[in-house]
Amino acid sequence: MGKTIKAIIIVVLICLPLLSDINTHVIDELQLISVVGFDKADNDEIRGTVSLTAYSYEEELTNTALTAVSDSTRKLRLLFNSMSSRPLHGGKISSILLQDNLAEEGIFDVLDTYYRDPTIAMTAYLCVVKGTTNEMLNTEFPLQTEIGRYLNNLLDHNMERANLPKSNMHLFIRSYFEKGHDPIMPVLSYNERALRIEGIGLFKRDRLVHELDLNESFFLKLITDGYQTGGSIEVRVEDGSEVAVLRELRSDVDLGVDLEEGRLYADVDLKTRLSEYSGGLLTEEKIKQITKETDDYLKEEITQLLYQMQQLKIDPIGFVLVKLNEMDE
Repeated sequence: MGKTIKAIIIVVLICLPLLSDINTHVIDELQLISVVGFDKADNDEIRGTVSLTAYSYEEELTNTALTAVSDSTRKLRLLFNSMSSRPLHGGKISSILLQDNLAEEGIFDVLDTYYRDPTIAMTAYLCVVKGTTNEMLNTEFPLQTEIGRYLNNLLDHNMERANLPKSNMHLFIRSYFEKGHDPIMPVLSYNERALRIEGIGLFKRDRLVHELDLNESFFLKLITDGYQTGGSIEVRVEDGSEVAVLRELRSDVDLGVDLEEGRLYADVDLKTRLSEYSGGLLTEEKIKQITKETDDYLKEEITQLLYQMQQLKIDPIGFVLVKLNEMDE
C-alpha cells in the first residue's frame, strides 16, 4: 500500500512542471492587434491593414498600422508578422472591417481564417466601411487615442440605445449557416474628424446587396431585437403641423407565418413615453390621436421594409426559421 501512494506522488510531481508551461503569454512580449481591415487590391488580391496596440509597464500606447497585400488572409498574417518586432496576437481584436466594394463580391473566404481562430473572440464586431479600411485605420481621429476602443464604444452604445440592430461575428456566421436566414452588419463612414455609423448592410449569403439608413435600421431593430432601453420615434400629427417625440421605448415582437394564405406578420407591442410635443394643450383626445398616428406610421414603415426584403429575396429577420418551426410543430 505504501509503495502505491509513493508512486502516485511521483507522477503528480513530474506532471506539474509540464502543465505549468502551457499557453503562457507575457503581454510585454506581444504586439496586440485591436482592429483588422481588408480592401480590394489589384489582380484579385487583398490589402490587409492591422492596427496594433503596444503595452508597456507604464501605459498603453496609441495605435500603429501595418499594411500588406496578398491573395489570401493566411498569407497576410505571415506578412504582418514579418514586419513586427514582436509576435502578433489576435486576442484583443474587437473589430474586423471590410471595404464595401470587397463586401459586394463576397467575404466568407476573408473571414474564414479569423472565425476559426480560437484566440479571436466571436463577439468581435464586423463592419462594412465606405472608403478604404487602410485609410480609416491610418487616420488619427481627434480626442481618440486608440481606434479599437473608439470603434467598440461607438458600436456598443448604438446597438444598446440607438437604431443599430445587434450584430457581431458570431451572429453573422450563425445567420450565414442557418437555412433561409441572411446576415447583417453595420455600415461605417469616416472623415478626418470622426467615424460615423451610416446604417446596416444586408447580405445575401456573404455578399452585400443593400444598405438601410439609420431611420430604416430602426424598424429592422424593432422587429428583430426590440428595445429595452433608449430609442425614439418622431411622429407628425395635425397634417404635419405638430410633432410628437416618443422616447425610452420598450418593445416586444411576435413573428409569424400564415401558411394557408402565404403571408408574414410582425405583431409589435410597444410601450413608450411622450417626451416632446410641439402643439398646445396635451388632452386625452390628443394622446389618442398621437397613438393612432404612431400605429399607422409603424405599420407603413414595417410593411415597406418587408416589401424590400421580398424584392431582394433575403430574410435578415428570420421568417423562414419561424415557418420551419411552425411546420415542425
